[in-house]
Amino acid sequence: MDILYSSSDSYAFLTGISVLSLLDNNQSCNHIHIYIMDNHISDENKNKLKETVAAYHRDISFVPMPDMKQLTGRDIDTRRWNISTFGRLFMASALPETVHKVLNIDCDTIIADSIEPLWNTDMTGKVFGGMPECINDRYRKNVGKNSGDYYMNGGLVFLNLDEVRRGGYEKRFTEYIGQYGSALAYLDQDVLNSVVEQDKMIPLPMRYNVLSIYFYASYEQVLRIRRSKPENFYSKEEYEQAVRNPGLVHFTTCFLDGLRPWIKNNQHPYLEKFLHYKSLSLWKDVPLQEDNRGALKKMRTRMIRRAPRKPLFAVASVLHGVVIPTENAKKMQKAKTKG
Repeated sequence: MDILYSSSDSYAFLTGISVLSLLDNNQSCNHIHIYIMDNHISDENKNKLKETVAAYHRDISFVPMPDMKQLTGRDIDTRRWNISTFGRLFMASALPETVHKVLNIDCDTIIADSIEPLWNTDMTGKVFGGMPECINDRYRKNVGKNSGDYYMNGGLVFLNLDEVRRGGYEKRFTEYIGQYGSALAYLDQDVLNSVVEQDKMIPLPMRYNVLSIYFYASYEQVLRIRRSKPENFYSKEEYEQAVRNPGLVHFTTCFLDGLRPWIKNNQHPYLEKFLHYKSLSLWKDVPLQEDNRGALKKMRTRMIRRAPRKPLFAVASVLHGVVIPTENAKKMQKAKTKG
């Protein structure tokens, strides 16, 4: 298996913990090569990553992060995300041509099971494999998709590099970023979903990218919050099986918690699993971060945790299902007009 993480120095400890969990749960795999797209990772953290991988007798390589300003000719405001998230789009040129496909995994994850079944997915004729998001058509429209089309989450991206190279997708990715830049609501995720054609995308099993909200809300509640239709998402059975037995836990931001496992007072159901791998890692002595949010945000989290679910989800439905995609649409239209 060829696995890639994109990381900066500030996320290197999370990358190391995720890599450790992957290696620990995939010891029967014949070959694993970890690639790290390096956005100024310190020598200290690089050495820790090398030592982590060497302990399992696996291979690791560091590849440089593309200069996004040089590629696109513009500065890009990535807001709460790191610029390194764009790195996965350029793996076909960054990695050796002997690497034909690669799984890119976000660093804010824990791998809880073997991912060999995922790796063995038939990607023939496909460019991009991912897990469909529970969203409505407003989000699809923002990136030029049709009603009911796939819109994949970017937490785990399976790329067929041969198809990326053959189809000249990196140039198309660059042109799209150059046009929309800071207007992209979900950065590389939006780029992939917009540029890659529907018939070149393949949905993957939900259990390999279980987002935080899925642990906090039922199937029906998630559909309501996102104003999505069941036919555009997984079935209830797939959803419940993934939550009961996740192969990969993705610690995404979630309004029902407000914090993530490396910050004190998080309440994620897989917090103990995260702390377990942290304790086994070379970053075990790195303290959990303080909750440095302002008083109003802390108060909001406390209120949300105590609020009755029915009215809470009604408000969330308007916010996540209408307000956010509508605001995103305005930014995209402005960027398109300017372009």
